[in-house]
This record gives sequence, C-alpha cells and structure tokens, in this order.
Amino acid sequence: MPLRVPVAVRDALPMSETIQWRCHVRAHHRRGAERVVGRIAARLDRALRIETYERYWKYPELAELRLTSSLEPVGPEAALLAVLRSAWLIATPWALGAPDAEGEFHGIASLPGSHFTVPGVEWMQFQVDGRRWGTSA
Repeated sequence: MPLRVPVAVRDALPMSETIQWRCHVRAHHRRGAERVVGRIAARLDRALRIETYERYWKYPELAELRLTSSLEPVGPEAALLAVLRSAWLIATPWALGAPDAEGEFHGIASLPGSHFTVPGVEWMQFQVDGRRWGTSA
C-alpha cells in the first residue's frame, strides 16, 4: 500500500506561522522523496507541505526538499519547546543556533553525527521566524 503525503495546510501560512524545514533525502525520483516526506509527517503527526523539490547539485542521488508545517500561535518559549519536540521525533542530536535579535532560531541534524528515525533522510534543518512574537528590536 503506497504512502500518501498528507494534505498540508491548504493556504500558505505566513512565515511566522510555520516551521520551515529543509532536508536532503536519498531518493531516485520525486515519488520516492514524497514517500520519505510522508514518513516524516507520520512521525510528526502533522501535515507537511512540499514547497520545493530538486536534485541536490553536489550529490545527484539526493533530493533537496523545502517543507513547511504549521506552528500553533504560542509565545517564544512554548514555540521553541514545540519545535524541539517535533525535531527530536525525526532525529537526535540537533546542532542548535541561539535565537537572534528578531527571535529567529534554527537547528541542523546531519549524518553521520545524528541518528534519523526516518529512513532516507541524510540531512535536515529547521528554522522558525520569531518576528510574530514582537521580539525584534
């Protein structure tokens, strides 16, 4: 039974309402990459939207995807915890960047240093824009 990529948020959410994900997956074609995204979405228990798909220029056997998932309207501390909980469902450990002056934060997980729970994922990054919480100077 083929996996279907869950229907994501139908209308594009503003950047501050989403978690931006970028990943490199081992897939020979788009359909294979969509199956990997479906497995990620199942781990997260939330919809993911594929924003872009292309072959990774450096390693053509990898697909580079940009994804988005929704982020509930919460304050910065709760958002950080929610994003980290989601990220930890996909991989451990993550290299985390400190929030910048605008409250934006990000993390990266990469083989061989990280363990991915979803087969086929080799590198992943998340980014959340903090401007929605009024943290900019």
